[in-house]
Amino acid sequence: MDRPDPPWAPHPDPAVEARLARADPAMLGALLADPALRNDPYARLRALDRMHGAAAPNPQVLGAWLQAMLLGNRPQRAWRVTGGWPIGAATPPDVQLLAAQVAQAVGRGDEARARFREVIGRHPHWVDALQKYAEFEAPGAMPDHAVQALERILAAGATDYDREKAGFALARAVAPRDPQRAFALAAAAQARKRGRIGPWDRAAFEARLAHDRSLAPLPDRGRPCSEVFIVGLPRSGTTLLASLLGAHPSIANVGEQGLLPALAADPPPARSGAHARDWYRAALADLADGAPVVVDKLPGNAEHAGHALARFPDALVVHLERGLDDCATSIHMHDFESGSAYACEGADLGHYAGAIASHLRGLRERSPTRVLHLRFEDLARAPEASLRPLLSRLGLDWDPSIPEFWRQDVQTATYSEAQVREPVHTRSIGSARRFLPASAIFLAAVRGAAAKWHHSVSRQPESPSP
Repeated sequence: MDRPDPPWAPHPDPAVEARLARADPAMLGALLADPALRNDPYARLRALDRMHGAAAPNPQVLGAWLQAMLLGNRPQRAWRVTGGWPIGAATPPDVQLLAAQVAQAVGRGDEARARFREVIGRHPHWVDALQKYAEFEAPGAMPDHAVQALERILAAGATDYDREKAGFALARAVAPRDPQRAFALAAAAQARKRGRIGPWDRAAFEARLAHDRSLAPLPDRGRPCSEVFIVGLPRSGTTLLASLLGAHPSIANVGEQGLLPALAADPPPARSGAHARDWYRAALADLADGAPVVVDKLPGNAEHAGHALARFPDALVVHLERGLDDCATSIHMHDFESGSAYACEGADLGHYAGAIASHLRGLRERSPTRVLHLRFEDLARAPEASLRPLLSRLGLDWDPSIPEFWRQDVQTATYSEAQVREPVHTRSIGSARRFLPASAIFLAAVRGAAAKWHHSVSRQPESPSP
């Protein structure tokens, strides 16, 4: 029998906690709209959960709650609701699609597949559903009718948005048999996406890094670290590293959390008078389940690593770096929904990669015992040797359960979901070579922009120059 959902920890601001615990649904709606809480994701999560539990079924509240559970790495809570829904027309299509993503996140692959296929059977040209299904399905395993539907949308879709999404989905579907076309499809989709969302705001990015550098790291108190922030580029192996660590009985893998960016933007604890660490730990208490160490693996936290070092006295920042060719190619072929506008063009991606590596190197020079550097290739080839120094900083020893992480009930809603349901492997090392020569111009732009950061990103020896 499934364990009941763990209780939420009290919000460290007593006034906010009182509103969350006692307000009726209408008052909770006002709390969600309160400008004073716009950057308090824990308060918003709790409010949505109360509204979902207290009100009569409401499609808008239900959809927002499911999204919040997925984005907050709590798919098991959502699964308790969606797992009993019928796989058929009795479930509305938009809800069916969310239910498929929930099943995927909790590792119920057969149910996820059935729900994805049911909804695209009803709506064979719903490009968003087709794309989500393509991201779930093993590359090359999509049914012919779904691939043909994507081809038709790409050729004659009603909007540029439809053709953009179809391009990303087709790139994944055809990659095993035609990697050259797959890269070309993804590159064209990225160009359409850039036209839709606009150029990457490099100036805003540089301003965030400058502010992060201005913060003074707290001194190392010589104690084992209790908060681990795994940072770097997307597609660099952060999900794998977090899953390996999360298999240790003293470590809780809390997935990708938006808490550190919220602190950096406008810290809610500063307004309420509570400490940042108290608020952060309260927001993760249900996921940590009493574990002394929590692992937060949001790659974008690289932009806010200085905040982690300045606000959390026992935090450890782990910079995971992957060979640039492999990492950049994988990023460019994925359709990240937010926060990754730099992925659309090679020069922007190279600039971002170089700047992030340089930023983290600078933090490591200022706080050498609280910033640790790992390479994905080393982790994949020798997990125990790579992890022992990290575990030592946490005051922990190697545990034999770590290599068996993939047998545990891993919950994740990232693009790497399938990769943490099998043992560690090295198949992705050198993967960029498959897409040459189609990717040659793109990789040259990435390397050229990254090289301006004084060797901040090392080139991958396995990947040949174009």
